[in-house]
Amino acid sequence: MIIISGCGRSGTSAVARLLYDSGVSVGRDLIPPDEGNAEGYYEERAVVELNDEIVQTAGLGAFFATASREHMLACARPLVERMRELAAEATPAWKDPRFCWTLEAWLDAFDAAPRVVVCLRNPSEVIASTMRYFGMSNDDEGRRAVAHVWRSENERLLAIIQAHALEATCVEYDDLLADPAAVAARLAAFIGQPLRAAGVRADLRHHRAALPDEFANLYARVRAIGA
Repeated sequence: MIIISGCGRSGTSAVARLLYDSGVSVGRDLIPPDEGNAEGYYEERAVVELNDEIVQTAGLGAFFATASREHMLACARPLVERMRELAAEATPAWKDPRFCWTLEAWLDAFDAAPRVVVCLRNPSEVIASTMRYFGMSNDDEGRRAVAHVWRSENERLLAIIQAHALEATCVEYDDLLADPAAVAARLAAFIGQPLRAAGVRADLRHHRAALPDEFANLYARVRAIGA
């Protein structure tokens, strides 16, 4: 089982499409494209809905919200049978940024530990892209809120991967757009199946920014996953 995750607006859809275009099923009932993502999300609807239920129950819908690992597990506990049913019929890969928060709760539902693809993008670009996607006002509070999400979700993924010794690799957004073939080759070695990157579209990138010093350490730690 391949889990594709990472903070939203970090290239998770591009990576999921790379697998999909290469013949790796990422779901049976995929959420359709819309104005916010014209190329498609490549997300299994039932998985996203269940992850969203866990996240909302945990109170993560508000600005600057957070939740401990223990609280996330407690919020998912009433849904364990649904999780197991979905996992039993899972396609080879699933993608959802919400796995940053819910992945640990899913581990017991799988027959074997999943391998994790962590998508990483400069937080300044994630902030700009997220505010554009959600039509948020370009104010300091909004930027701080998205920065909080970027930091919290990457730290949580790191913690879960390390705590459970999960096989994982990082796909950096800049690398994916600069040299899709090289990233596809490395990702193919990780998942054990040939991949082709013809569908990766650098023209869909709308934001470029320097990496802020305050995020440099965390960014480097995530980038080093699987290195």
